[in-house]
Amino acid sequence: MKDASEPSEGVAAVNRALSILDAFRQSNGTLSLKDIAAKTGLYKSTILRLICSLEQFNYIRRLDDGSYHLGPKLAELAAVYRESFDLEAYVVPVLDTIVAETNESATFYVAEGRSRVCLFRVATSQVIRDHIRVGDALPIDRGASGKALLTWERGLLAPVNIDDLVFTSVGERHPDMAAVAAPVFGLDGRLIGALNASGPKTRFHAKALKSFGRIIRHEAVSLSLRLGAPENRFLKSIT
Repeated sequence: MKDASEPSEGVAAVNRALSILDAFRQSNGTLSLKDIAAKTGLYKSTILRLICSLEQFNYIRRLDDGSYHLGPKLAELAAVYRESFDLEAYVVPVLDTIVAETNESATFYVAEGRSRVCLFRVATSQVIRDHIRVGDALPIDRGASGKALLTWERGLLAPVNIDDLVFTSVGERHPDMAAVAAPVFGLDGRLIGALNASGPKTRFHAKALKSFGRIIRHEAVSLSLRLGAPENRFLKSIT
């Protein structure tokens, strides 16, 4: 346990209050005082003092049985975050990186019903390439990104080996084209979309597929973490 006599002013007090909020992660949403103490390492007396402030600002609410759950202020802040969130600012630089490293076109697809829609696109400078435009809707049951979106449509609910996030397709959507894709997740592991590199299948030979897969996997996991996906659900280190 941490010394309950530690100074409660300034950053130390803020850190302890935030550790109480953070204790609700990986829980069912309700914690007892004993649970919070076990997760934070704080004395119960310290927790009770900090919770008084958190309750005043609606970050935590006390239930009739004496347990606690998160308050409505966090939902309000989450709504503000979503409204101010500019997905393009996160995704397009990643697409630029994929094009630079693979010399193939890079696309970010999202699921819309039984289609996958091109939301963002950066084309390679190569003359022979996959011609997809922003707004194009393609069948979700064909192609690497379609596989990624369908396989992970429920989101990242449990830890996964990041090698299992890579999907490939050769000649599925078009007989002359191939692709490599990986899903991208956000807060709570929610599926956001899929990163995709595509081009002529003559350039997507076995060695290229393996190399492109490593690149797409790395960028998808890195982007997911920046978008708030839980880090502990990606089991292998990014390589």
